[in-house]
Amino acid sequence: MAESKKILIAGGTGFIGKALVQALGSAGHDVRVLSRKTGESGNYFWNPLTQEIDPKALEGIQILINLSGSGIADQRWTDARKKDLHTSRIGTNECLFHHLDKMPHLEQFITASGINAYGFDENDVQHRESDPFGTDFLSELVHAWEKSADVFSEKCPVVKVRIAVVLGPDGGALKRMLPAIKLGAGSPLGTGKQFMPWIHSTDLVGIIIHAIDHKLNGAYNAVAQCDTNRVFMKELAKQLKKPFFFPAVPSFVLRAMFGEMADVLLKGTSASHQKIVDSGYSFKYPKLDETLTSIFKK
Repeated sequence: MAESKKILIAGGTGFIGKALVQALGSAGHDVRVLSRKTGESGNYFWNPLTQEIDPKALEGIQILINLSGSGIADQRWTDARKKDLHTSRIGTNECLFHHLDKMPHLEQFITASGINAYGFDENDVQHRESDPFGTDFLSELVHAWEKSADVFSEKCPVVKVRIAVVLGPDGGALKRMLPAIKLGAGSPLGTGKQFMPWIHSTDLVGIIIHAIDHKLNGAYNAVAQCDTNRVFMKELAKQLKKPFFFPAVPSFVLRAMFGEMADVLLKGTSASHQKIVDSGYSFKYPKLDETLTSIFKK
């Protein structure tokens, strides 16, 4: 077993955070969670807007992880929503950095980031971590997000986990997709040719733990595979034994419904996982059919 660490997680009460807390605890680590609700054992109060953190949460911390961030596709991108997307990412990193002097034993800072870093592509370009950032709203958001994490490098190595669409049995992207599929209304979005990078929640948790155990540094694409939207939706319908014959949802319908946020659904990107594999990580769920089968069996 790897050496036991004192680990503090911001965003530890969400879909991925809960799974990570359980996995780290099972591995023998001392895990603490920052939360605005402190009723549960192991939870410590914080308020990023006021830069307030319970000092007890910071005592002896060696690994700091920030998984905070409002859902990209939860609401239309109004000006107010864009501000919240920014604050819930960059603002939380800034809050944690404000308390850096209270974590003298900090060995590593790990932050969530987005696979949207590279912008949108029409072709199957397997983006690597060294590729430049895109110029659209999401790419610029990810760029600012990672810059707010890089300031920790004055103290310790910084790991930026560029997360793809997360698939899992208890939440994530599937929670939004399933209702339409179960009603027999499965269909591709737009052309259906746009690439959709995805990762099983188990592998995302595994990559974060791997980053700790192997003392990684830098940006890593957390993506198992990139399938087209049509392939993904067809496989999802197949897994649920539902039809997949509806015509594609036209782009103009999605833009009318979601505005600028429709780009997330209509445009895609493809990214390579070679860097994390070269570091020694082995994906448990590298194929879409096996991934969905494992999820729906639970």
